[in-house]
Amino acid sequence: MSEQSRSARRVVNPPSMPAPPGWSHAVAAGGWLFGGGLMATDYRDGLRAEARTDPDRPWASEPLDAESRLILDDLGAVLAAAGCDRRRDLVRVWQWLRARYPDDAAYAAGQAAWPAFPSGTPYARNLGAMVGDPQRSSTGIGVRQLPVPEALLSVDFIAVEPRPGVEKRGFAMPDDVPQPKIGYSPATRIGDWVFLAGFGATDFKGDWMATAHMGPRGMIAPEARVNPYIWLGSEIEAQTDYTLRMMARMAEAAGTSLDRCVKADVTVRHPSDVAGMERIWRRYFPDDPPARNLVTGAELVIKGTRVEIAMLLLAGDSALSRRGITLADGPAPPGHAPHAVHAGDFLFTSGLLALDATGKVPAGWRAGADVPHFRSPARDQATAILDTLSRLCAEAGASLADVCKVQAFLDDLAHLPEMLGAWREAFPHEPPALSAVAMGGGDPLIAPGAVMQWDAIVHAPAGDKTA
Repeated sequence: MSEQSRSARRVVNPPSMPAPPGWSHAVAAGGWLFGGGLMATDYRDGLRAEARTDPDRPWASEPLDAESRLILDDLGAVLAAAGCDRRRDLVRVWQWLRARYPDDAAYAAGQAAWPAFPSGTPYARNLGAMVGDPQRSSTGIGVRQLPVPEALLSVDFIAVEPRPGVEKRGFAMPDDVPQPKIGYSPATRIGDWVFLAGFGATDFKGDWMATAHMGPRGMIAPEARVNPYIWLGSEIEAQTDYTLRMMARMAEAAGTSLDRCVKADVTVRHPSDVAGMERIWRRYFPDDPPARNLVTGAELVIKGTRVEIAMLLLAGDSALSRRGITLADGPAPPGHAPHAVHAGDFLFTSGLLALDATGKVPAGWRAGADVPHFRSPARDQATAILDTLSRLCAEAGASLADVCKVQAFLDDLAHLPEMLGAWREAFPHEPPALSAVAMGGGDPLIAPGAVMQWDAIVHAPAGDKTA
């Protein structure tokens, strides 16, 4: 593959796969491949017949088995169409699992409807057999809805196209850093970039086989717990601090540090935990923080965890620099983060919401409480988000035509058709890859009145800019 074709943005839609309704299966740009949400669907009749459980023989298959095999088959087809290999080139994988949620009051109190998910063992087994290579970072998050109601799993990804002299490398963690129980690397380096897998406040043991318990039973590390019998202490602060301490060790093992972080994915169970998480976040990133997609309303796959964090960093010996971008007259920045960070050939946004300068969703972009059918909040909010995204692209010397990947988090997927109406107008040709999920737990998104939040990656090879 020539350097010109490697750099140019192009969509990847294998002819053997059904076309998504308005987005691309993947977009290649700058030597990277950005995949949208893959589900075992034909986008017409719901879940494909091969993924369904036979109602007359329900014992003959396991949930997630056939479904995940079909998804991984499609993943291989997308990668092959882009000149990549499923067993070699993946560097980042997101797994969105349809979860069972408790009632809103229990969710707000931090209680989980455990087990919230079907067993992940069939998926892990298929992943080992069909992908094999553990040198990739991974995140598994529970959500309330997937675009196909029967689906249990959606997978999206980043891969890096093979290049002579550029080797992918996974790093072993120090003995005092907990090791994951499924095949992936806590830290993976490819070229100038280091991917840190999603991590929470766990030692992967917790109360398993314990005879004494420090509060509700779960898989939380003892150092990340607080005394539940006194009114002092913050669970979210203890868990965030433990998580970031371990991630600092992971980064160090990979030859870099948290101050080289370009982008962070932060997933919090409930919006009430955001303030405590933010307090610790500012301690680790006092100045020039990374872009951050802060998502609330999730069910996390490790019992008791309230936050999970994944990161993309520049390698310690990389000559690339990072430039934070904050729009002077735009919506309020999403907490302690810029609107976006430009590094190398890419622009990484923070979570994009339809906010005004005060950080609120304007009344004109909300559904009317008394006349909910007279206003289209999803289309209005998508249009506002697209306007902000367009301005951020311009700051990096790019445009909406350069957007490669969007993850959309909605409060209800009933809003997806209206969102896609604005999407198709903004991306009439060669659209980005898209992954869409709906969060849960009462008021699931961080801003009251918000019906969606986007996270975007843009191909912006305007040169390495310094601050």
